[in-house]
Amino acid sequence: MVSNRAKNKHVALIVEDDLNLAEALGDLLKSLGHDFIHAETQEEGLRLMEEGQFCFAILDLQIKVDADAIYPMVEAGAQLQRQIRDRYPHRNDNDQHHLQILAMSGHAKEMFNVIGMLQNGADDFILKPLGENNPPLHIKIQECLVKSGRENHADCAHIMELARGKPSRSNSRPVAPKRKTERSDISLTIPGQIEGKRTEVAINGVSQHLPDAQLLLLMRMVAGRAQDDSGWVHKQDLGSRDADGFKGMSNLNSSLKPLLPGGMSFYENDKMGSYRIKPEIIIGEIDHTQLALHSQREIRQLSAIIQKMRLAA
Repeated sequence: MVSNRAKNKHVALIVEDDLNLAEALGDLLKSLGHDFIHAETQEEGLRLMEEGQFCFAILDLQIKVDADAIYPMVEAGAQLQRQIRDRYPHRNDNDQHHLQILAMSGHAKEMFNVIGMLQNGADDFILKPLGENNPPLHIKIQECLVKSGRENHADCAHIMELARGKPSRSNSRPVAPKRKTERSDISLTIPGQIEGKRTEVAINGVSQHLPDAQLLLLMRMVAGRAQDDSGWVHKQDLGSRDADGFKGMSNLNSSLKPLLPGGMSFYENDKMGSYRIKPEIIIGEIDHTQLALHSQREIRQLSAIIQKMRLAA
């Protein structure tokens, strides 16, 4: 399936051997004003990768190696993901990949698959069936373009050269050196000592014991920072079921605000449904040994995910 690509539209590389799903993805992209090229196998995906005429990639992990293969394999998709990231490894000043990869899997709910995607260079993951994604897939696509600085398609040729690490032939702008982020000495640590249904956290060494619901929310935000240095996490991924505000975030902020200098807020809100820990707050030591003993299963899982992502960084 090949789309008649227009020069003024974002183009996605779709690697998916299920033709019905690939067609559904193509229809979604066209509804967003984008275009696409489609590959069914790792071999075909590699060829299109070398051509580089796309703005972001959507990769199914379970694909066939080549047209002669009988069965699709997760190893083929994972290897293609690594190959694309090796070809386009570079990041922008916001520490986001110039070329974003959205890895897609029906098994993405399994923790080890999510970790594997991130370690192989994915920037986000897509659940199958597509309707299970939260935030919805069209939001993930829009966010990946913003993260990579590709809001304007006219910039994509230049950004693709930056992704490769080469001077741009289509644009004379020099590659800017990566700026160091200036941070204050505000440090969040999670010693993890458990007292009843509360767990110890600390800011600049001053402790507070959070109830399980607030600790879970905090761990989700820390995982967002570990996955992506910008740290933005949509409120639905943080557990909100409220279409408007997010009371859980207000409660967490009330618990942590007394520990922060000048009573500053713990978080930022982008006014579009996403939250993050303020960039000036450094995530320090987390006692994963203590958190592995926590009674809440998701807190234990998040601790393991954060530990693996930080070790891989």
